[in-house]
Amino acid sequence: MKKILAVLIFIFTSFNLSAQANSASRYLYKFSPLAEIIIRNLGMEDKNANGVIDNDVGAGANEGYEGFIEKYGNADIGFTINGITQGANNGILEENEIVNYYYLNIRFKYPEETAIIDKEIKAYIYANNLPLVWLDDEKGTVMEAVTKVLGEGWNEKQVTEDEAVNLLNRALNGIKIRARQGIPSKNGGYYNLPELIKNKSGYCFEVAQFGFWFFSELKINSVSAWTSLTSSENHEVIRLSSGRIVDYYDSSKPYNIPAGRWQNTNPLLSLAEYYKAAAKINTKNSAQLFEQAALYDKYNLNCIALLMYEYYNGNKPDYSEIIAIGEFILKNIDQEKVKTSGHREAKHNLNSVRSILDASYWYK
Repeated sequence: MKKILAVLIFIFTSFNLSAQANSASRYLYKFSPLAEIIIRNLGMEDKNANGVIDNDVGAGANEGYEGFIEKYGNADIGFTINGITQGANNGILEENEIVNYYYLNIRFKYPEETAIIDKEIKAYIYANNLPLVWLDDEKGTVMEAVTKVLGEGWNEKQVTEDEAVNLLNRALNGIKIRARQGIPSKNGGYYNLPELIKNKSGYCFEVAQFGFWFFSELKINSVSAWTSLTSSENHEVIRLSSGRIVDYYDSSKPYNIPAGRWQNTNPLLSLAEYYKAAAKINTKNSAQLFEQAALYDKYNLNCIALLMYEYYNGNKPDYSEIIAIGEFILKNIDQEKVKTSGHREAKHNLNSVRSILDASYWYK
């Protein structure tokens, strides 16, 4: 057993992008390491190495698209990114579609797959020293704090959705979590989950990650979700598989946000957001941190634009690499929808990608 675990850790570690400087483009056409764990254990394989699961009709790839949908349901429903919904009913399963669908519709409903996936994801994160954005540390810092408030065995009972939300509020109130103020990149970045507990304060992002961990312990499917409250203020909450929005700070209450305006942010995308904030602070390692952000959120124009800009302004820019990254994002998003969406930040990021790409063509 120890030998098998050692081999798994070696395989996991070999995927760690942070050791590969300026090499992001070759990872964009692959599933991220954590997504690959989910995909493999749900019976799929990217045999033609194009970073998606193709259906047999369109590509004859025999990658498991049809078998997945037959067993688990139709995940080819698109995903929201850059202010638009893309990828719906296009005959392929993109990473975001699969991961969103897994956490909202498969996890806990299929105990065997869930146990294996959770175990492998946890092993990968611990082995590669990834930030514990939504995981407890190996000492059980988060569990210990919650148990002090709720009592032993709080996570061993089957509870209703209402009871689970009440327990969440009791836990956060009992730990005395207060709201953090200011811009994360100017305030030390985001706390990881154990740090949230130790510091007893957090942004909505960090509290949403706590909520994901908490509902996971109760075997209730959830993801985090965000929306723009104003032109300058975003807000993140927890979304249950029923569609219910759980907002501990109640910041969204005065705005009456329609359900369709909440954009799902699965744990992998949350990891990318954490890396992105860290990169804006840690300028010495910003390139590697932006690489990790792009690895876990590769369809995000902001992640890609920041990475391209970082490479472009380096000491010895690799223009071929910058071009490869820029061409990937332009090929894999619906540019026309972005341009007409009214989403200002996405349009700005699209223009940034094009500008850096044009300059890189010229210098190359």
